Amino acid sequence: MTRATPTPRRPRAPASASQQRLDPIGGLAAWPLAPVVALVVVTYAVAATTSRQHEIQLEELAAAAVAVLTIAAAVLVWSSRPDLAPFTRTRAVVIVALGLVAHLLAVASTWQFNGMIQDDFAPMGLGLLLLAMAPFRPWKEILALGVAAAVTVGITALAQSPFLGIQTPPVLFAIIAMTQVLAPALAAAAYSRQVVNSIHRWQTDARRAIRASTEASRGLLATEVVDHRLKNLGAEVLPFLADVLERKTLTAADVKRARSLAFQVRRVLVAEVDHTWLDDLIDRERAVLTARGLAPLCVIADPERRATGFDSDQRAAVGALIVALCRLKGFDPTSLVVQIDGSGAAPADTDQITQAFGDRSARPTPATDTTTMAIVTAAQTQAAAQARAQARAQAQVHAATQAGTPATAFRSASPRDTITIQAGISLPPFQRRRALRPYLSVLRAVFTRVRVTSRHPLLTLEFDAERFQTKGTP
Repeated sequence: MTRATPTPRRPRAPASASQQRLDPIGGLAAWPLAPVVALVVVTYAVAATTSRQHEIQLEELAAAAVAVLTIAAAVLVWSSRPDLAPFTRTRAVVIVALGLVAHLLAVASTWQFNGMIQDDFAPMGLGLLLLAMAPFRPWKEILALGVAAAVTVGITALAQSPFLGIQTPPVLFAIIAMTQVLAPALAAAAYSRQVVNSIHRWQTDARRAIRASTEASRGLLATEVVDHRLKNLGAEVLPFLADVLERKTLTAADVKRARSLAFQVRRVLVAEVDHTWLDDLIDRERAVLTARGLAPLCVIADPERRATGFDSDQRAAVGALIVALCRLKGFDPTSLVVQIDGSGAAPADTDQITQAFGDRSARPTPATDTTTMAIVTAAQTQAAAQARAQARAQAQVHAATQAGTPATAFRSASPRDTITIQAGISLPPFQRRRALRPYLSVLRAVFTRVRVTSRHPLLTLEFDAERFQTKGTP
């Protein structure tokens, strides 16, 4: 009897992942949940406090409990704002801590006079606050905070059990009180876990499919690149070669002319090597602005080609932001400047760049183009070798400049790239913030230390991209 081949397990997302981190647009769409939950929590707290006037002995503590819970709800709304993304762990802990303080104040205000714990507003409000964190925080963190809060609420219920109006085992009071917190927390953790795993599986499958498609089309892409270069150079190279073959003699002038053509080929290939996805993006936007009758002057300052180290999410976020800036009303087409600096060695992806020229055996080369292909191949090899040597030299210079740095500094400071985007936008500050809010939410989810400086009409955005390994292609 043969044993069936086990089905491979689907990849699971890291424990620290959240919906806002993996899907910033989805996290942006979930933001209205926070104000709604905050409004429900505050309304319920006020109504419950008003209806229990006969149980409240210290009105000051009761009012303080409502005020602290209102502050916790306000912190939730503030923390989940798209322009303040991502929702950090510190904010979540502060919200839960404020909710527990409100619960303790409410318990103290009705101490020995609380008739039942089912109508206490703080446990239910705390549970709803945890429920609203589902799109923003990892499921394990929500579960840990929910358990800690439920234990605290259960202990206070046990302490109140001798004074409650219903005589029943104290454990039941603790279970009832803990359920009001634990049930919403478990629901939030389950939602976060399921959504994050679904997004992660979808992204993994999509990347795998893209990778397979890229590998399948690499040969065809290489052929198209070579054909395009030959077409551009054929106006000068092919007539020269045809003339030499027809004369069947090679003069000193022919040698000089061949060297000149080889230099032109090499210059074209080096320019192609130095071209990145950011250059393509700016070229497209420049063409769109020109078609609108404008005279754009878009500057890119990336001498070390650090843009090649960005992953797909970072490229998409930067690209969407630049396109949005160019589409904004009041945008000055002569003011866009994109600058990329960084620490650590520049991304060494010259091998992948060289592969863009493709496998020359992907198609048969016509006999009449043999010499041309030799020139192209020699120039390509020389350009790739120089690019590799430049990358190695940059790495050596960086290592030499950091030779006196302690080893702990290398462990604590990972290489990062700093992107600075400047643009002149003649819009009122309110309209500018409203237009950029969704893009800033995405940037804060995929980059670190996002800073926005606005000095009308100049807008400056600066953000860091930590780079642990080289990703992407040019």
